[in-house]
Amino acid sequence: MEILARSDLLSLVVHIAGTALFAAVFLFIYRESRTVYFGYWALAWGLLSAGLLFHLAAVAIGRPLWLVPYSLLSLAFTFSIAFAAASATGKFEIQISRWAALLPLVAVAGYASRLLADFNSFYALNCLLLMAAYGWNFMAFRRRARSGKGSGRKLFSASLFASSILYGLYSLSYGAVRTTRPSPGPSHLAYHDFCDLILETLLAFSAMMMWMESQNTELAQSRLELALNARLDPLTGLLNRAALEETCEAGEAISGVVAVADLDNFKDVNDALGHLAGDEVLANVGNLIKSSIRKDDLAWRWGGDEFVVLFRNQSKETAEERMHSLGERLLRFRIRGKGVFPVRLSWGAIELRDRPLREALEAADHEMYLRKRDKTSTPKLF
Repeated sequence: MEILARSDLLSLVVHIAGTALFAAVFLFIYRESRTVYFGYWALAWGLLSAGLLFHLAAVAIGRPLWLVPYSLLSLAFTFSIAFAAASATGKFEIQISRWAALLPLVAVAGYASRLLADFNSFYALNCLLLMAAYGWNFMAFRRRARSGKGSGRKLFSASLFASSILYGLYSLSYGAVRTTRPSPGPSHLAYHDFCDLILETLLAFSAMMMWMESQNTELAQSRLELALNARLDPLTGLLNRAALEETCEAGEAISGVVAVADLDNFKDVNDALGHLAGDEVLANVGNLIKSSIRKDDLAWRWGGDEFVVLFRNQSKETAEERMHSLGERLLRFRIRGKGVFPVRLSWGAIELRDRPLREALEAADHEMYLRKRDKTSTPKLF
């Protein structure tokens, strides 16, 4: 029995090489991204590549028996694509052992068309299942990719949709061939492997594009984080002095109030409790300042125990109330293992009124030192 024309051997070999390459591509993406979705795709292409090897063996030696594992692996390929669709949301997990017994049963049902001396029935059934699997993938991937952008996502989605449509047409075509020319063995449509290879190439290429785009996004995010960290004070988490200088040099017209604050008794903390306790005080003051300002406000550690807060679009009265509230909270400050340790704060606040930030800083700093000097006495801590 002539299972497949010898002239089609080259097409089959190329298809095997292509599917093996696609399996390697998706396996690489899975290993790099640890995305289960692409893991199922790698498994699918690996199964199909193995199935096509059995197909090739059936062609080479003329033994239809080798088409049994080909049929099983082809349907396993279809199921793997369906599992990929189910995992597209990132919530799907499956115990393969629960499904493994179903694959031979479904495969045998499809291969039962051999008993009717018509292998095209199997192709019609398999293509119908592939149409559903690719269609499910298209809808699931579209839902997953709504928050993402990039040419790779668009091309991958379009390839899934095209594959679903194409396999629907294949199913109709094999159904028509079955009614007009029953076949005891595979009778591929002349364009089947060629069209498959084009779409499979697009799927693999677009998947690689998605991975590269995600790498570029992660790289950009890493650069942004590095740039941001370079402007942060590592101890307090506030912006650092260099960031304050940048803001001053920018010359941006800012409305609101700038406040300069200084801890009155910070030297006592270092002298009595050590620098580790002093660092704990500074870190907690930074956290208190961050929790006391709005999203639009800015806060810097100017140096040592001196801080700057910019209250955007706020009146001086409101800014002073918030600084007073911060000072009250610091009076209830606790140091681990030492209990309540009141930290006293002196501060000065100046309205910007479109004046340069550096000039306002100098005025607020001067007001802060006047307030510190006017304090008649500082309670002894020990």
